[in-house]
Amino acid sequence: MITVYAFDNVPPPVRALTRDLRVLWALEEAGLPYRVHPLDFAKGDLKSPDYLRVNPFGRVPSIDDDGFKLFESGAIVFYVADKAGALLPADARKRALAWQWALAALNTVEPDFLQLAVIDLFHADKAWAKERRPACHEAAQKRLAVLEQHLARRLYVMGNEFAAPDILMSTVLRQVQHTELLYGAPNVAAYKDRCEKRPAWKKVLAEHEKRLDDHMATV
Repeated sequence: MITVYAFDNVPPPVRALTRDLRVLWALEEAGLPYRVHPLDFAKGDLKSPDYLRVNPFGRVPSIDDDGFKLFESGAIVFYVADKAGALLPADARKRALAWQWALAALNTVEPDFLQLAVIDLFHADKAWAKERRPACHEAAQKRLAVLEQHLARRLYVMGNEFAAPDILMSTVLRQVQHTELLYGAPNVAAYKDRCEKRPAWKKVLAEHEKRLDDHMATV
């Protein structure tokens, strides 16, 4: 069975935004059995010797599949899809397109969105953040404009079927859901909403919230 190392405790601003949700979502969509190994970042669980043997960077998420250890959310989502024979096309060119959109989500879109989220959620009152924010906002708008045009003709990033890249792209979009940016990109907003209406996502999010609530109740 796959063990997923996921957060047991996170700062309130990033609740429901953490990358372990991507892995859990993929597992639910794929129908693979798994168990959650919760980690408390505040107590130093991510830097413990045991966890560093799973992920030497001390980050979340990671998995252990009967001794096979893997980290980085994109790699894990694709591993889950391959293992289950789901969420990915069999055709080599279409599979390459799946990787293209996965990497676009993680390497092209997420860095700009994440910068804006970090500023707004953790440093909004600082002078440097106020100076930096307009440029980050503009960069995020440019990424959204490309997605807005692409999604005008498609239900999902690769066409009309939900696939692994959508797990990555739609969770990246959550990083700017606190802003007004999605109001200016109705196709993207509708896409995000479409993805988040999936039963697998709703289950994962509800369990994430319960896990964090249960942890807080014991503190």
